Amino acid sequence: MVKVGHLVPVTIIKALPDYDSYLTMITGTELMGLLPRKYANRVFKVGDNTLAAIFQMEGIRITLSQRSPQYIRKLMELVFTPLLQEGKIQVKRAAMVSGNKFAKAAVKSLNGGDPVKQCLPYLKAAKQYTDDTITLVRYSEDIREYIANALCPAPADSIRKVIYYQSLEEADVYVDPTVVGKFLGKGGANAATAAKLTGVTINIKALSFKT
Repeated sequence: MVKVGHLVPVTIIKALPDYDSYLTMITGTELMGLLPRKYANRVFKVGDNTLAAIFQMEGIRITLSQRSPQYIRKLMELVFTPLLQEGKIQVKRAAMVSGNKFAKAAVKSLNGGDPVKQCLPYLKAAKQYTDDTITLVRYSEDIREYIANALCPAPADSIRKVIYYQSLEEADVYVDPTVVGKFLGKGGANAATAAKLTGVTINIKALSFKT
């Protein structure tokens, strides 16, 4: 039984120009699903096989997505299956900002090791299911540390301090003025994705090393 959020294998049956979507068949079922081109992470041809997340179900109408946090999280759980089965890591959360070709996924260590280093050898397997760039983030129960981690791939050693306002769920992150752009990302996308991943509004501010 398929449910919203589930990751399912699908076959592209037909391109539907009038709906700007792909008509797909969900493997192992008699169910059809629509994959809107805006939710597809690449251009497909009829007969292509891929994965997608159930984004919405309204009666028999199923809408699929490859550009949602649910898809990224489920995809990470799929490619990291050996680590999950061995109880080494946990995929905590995923985030992406509409209109961008990258996402972030937070992974937590359950065995004391570095979760990102443990996961990296498996991450390349995701390339067959997405053209998006996925950045792995070390999850931490310490919200300040988690916020700093979530801003990667910006250089962590350029963070001067993180001030977290719990009542506002907001944080000011002070960084070296020369790398503010790396923390913000193109169009502010890096900071925005980190904010979605942590659930905290993140304000990037410049602070000189000489201060």
